[in-house]
Amino acid sequence: MKQFFYLLAVSTVILAGCNGGGSFKKGEKGMEYKIISEGSGKTMQNGNFFEIQFEQTYKGTGLDTVLYDSRKVANQIGTLDSGGGMPLTYYNIFKQVKKGDSIIVKQLVDSVTKDGERPLFMKKGGYLIAHYKIVNIFTTKEGADSAYKVQMELARTRDSLKAIVQLQKDDKTIAGFLALKNIKAQKTAKGTYVEIVQEGTGAKVNDSVGVKIKYTGKSFEGKPFDSNVDSQFNHTEPLLVNMWAPRVIPGWVDGLAMLSKGTKARFYIPSSLAYGTQGQKPEITPNENLIFDIEVIDLVDKKQGSAEEMATQQKMMQQQQMMQAMQQQQQQRQQQQQPAGK
Repeated sequence: MKQFFYLLAVSTVILAGCNGGGSFKKGEKGMEYKIISEGSGKTMQNGNFFEIQFEQTYKGTGLDTVLYDSRKVANQIGTLDSGGGMPLTYYNIFKQVKKGDSIIVKQLVDSVTKDGERPLFMKKGGYLIAHYKIVNIFTTKEGADSAYKVQMELARTRDSLKAIVQLQKDDKTIAGFLALKNIKAQKTAKGTYVEIVQEGTGAKVNDSVGVKIKYTGKSFEGKPFDSNVDSQFNHTEPLLVNMWAPRVIPGWVDGLAMLSKGTKARFYIPSSLAYGTQGQKPEITPNENLIFDIEVIDLVDKKQGSAEEMATQQKMMQQQQMMQAMQQQQQQRQQQQQPAGK
């Protein structure tokens, strides 16, 4: 909680605008605050937990921008703690409020950041303004924990909705690309587009087999970022994907189910079925659609697939242990070579 309040109060204090009646009161270190009393019930007590909704905004000459809005993510759960859980300045403000009240806090950028430590768009004379809405107050940790679970579930739902919107955007982009290039590809139920380059003649992939694959991944501009075909990426062994417990992106699982042994195909994968909002920097940017050239070279049964996967994991562990041993030996040699007294 201490870190949470420090971030809100100092790093990027928040805002929803300076609305509401009454004048601002002077706080410490140039802070100004105003409590908008719209709630009811008892004033918050030391040791109480609370749920807050907030926005983060910067106001400066010619610029008024929202930095963060919890309504698009999730409310936060805090503790009114006089024992150092939150800065004393904020403790003295929050102990005055009731459920339903709002707090507006204003601070000059100059008073909370130093030159060279703040974003370039934040200028001297600009304000960081915070608007906190006290959604609820809890007298027990159990009540706070229950509210936290609700907020996390809400955040997951919002993430899912964002993924749906992103998938629609990606689908439009990919469909336009395919139409422009006159590429015929079949769209799977989840949204991956599969172009069959060469049809296979062997058994069809299902969720009870292991699939051995050759692949090359690239951007829609054609730049490769990984491959077990191109030796420049330093791994040319076939990749095993056990379909009953796949360790690959969803777009691969989606596309592989349409292939047979011997098939050569090209997957056009929307970002939400690839690496999503995080990407895989620096090669893959956030929300980037990807292309994979795929060749299914063999199918194995569950017993063989499990055994090969375990052997691969053991080999990786051995390689890591060897690397660690080599690093330790190098460090020991460097220490032995240092002159006495250094």
